[in-house]
Amino acid sequence: MYPKIKFVKGDDNKKLFTFWGDPLLFDQCRKKNSPCGLIAAGVLAEADGSVLSPKMISAVAIEMWRLEKRLSKIKDTIREKVGSEADAVYDQLQRIRDCLGKYEIEIKEYTGESYNDGLSLRALHVETDENLPRGTMMIIETVKPSVYLKGNIISHGEVVVAKSKEN
Repeated sequence: MYPKIKFVKGDDNKKLFTFWGDPLLFDQCRKKNSPCGLIAAGVLAEADGSVLSPKMISAVAIEMWRLEKRLSKIKDTIREKVGSEADAVYDQLQRIRDCLGKYEIEIKEYTGESYNDGLSLRALHVETDENLPRGTMMIIETVKPSVYLKGNIISHGEVVVAKSKEN
């Protein structure tokens, strides 16, 4: 049995599709070597037929991460000026993160972790750090986090890396 798919033109004139029907059938059709090869892996479909693209998911997740980072820098100032109302803002951010988690969307920041060329990251800049042990590379800043959908990467992170003086 094949899924019911309706093709439409998107804003960018590309073909998009919506799916409706049995969610289990949709998952079967997403698997490799499926006879329903019309459905791309990594697409998130709802029972009502709506489909979210990985590009849109990662854009929203990254912007939420950036908002959290900015707010964390001014957290004390916000609490001083606004008081307990500030907690409502942080609670709302947590609810958004919980919603992303419900759909198995994970935002991964790598700051402070070891770096190697096998990671799915783009190193924007590499600088030398005399304090690192020989042969060590460390991520010192996450410029853009990686975003995962159901354990699969949909947006590669961007980082700044420090390496030891002697490699």
